[in-house]
Amino acid sequence: MFNLGKKEHVMLGSKRVMIPKLTRNRLKKLTDHIGTIGDYLVKLFLTPENDRAVFIVAAADVTIDEIYELTSLLSDLPLEYLDEHAALGECTEFLRLTWEKNDMNEALKNLNGLIPPIAQQFIQSIVKRMDRADV
Repeated sequence: MFNLGKKEHVMLGSKRVMIPKLTRNRLKKLTDHIGTIGDYLVKLFLTPENDRAVFIVAAADVTIDEIYELTSLLSDLPLEYLDEHAALGECTEFLRLTWEKNDMNEALKNLNGLIPPIAQQFIQSIVKRMDRADV
């Protein structure tokens, strides 16, 4: 299959960066990252697709750091470089294109189908408790 019309690279500051394939190693890099980024991703994944932009805007004060950290992890560029040279729009485009290239919406739907209903209820109860704890 050809990726005609799809961007394979973006500019982050003055560096040309390839949109990555999210292999197990890259995903592990993300899950090993300690901090609020994990909570952010869980909440983002659990937010309905149509509401994701609203969620990001509502959590802007927290998300800017996460956006740069995620971009650093996935692009292999130092966070310090991104802080000084990459615009927020460049980072969000990089993350969006990474999400699209790896068809994460479909992957999450498939994952959802693999989780038995009882496990889903267990996860939902944990998320509800996390939401109550944030208040």
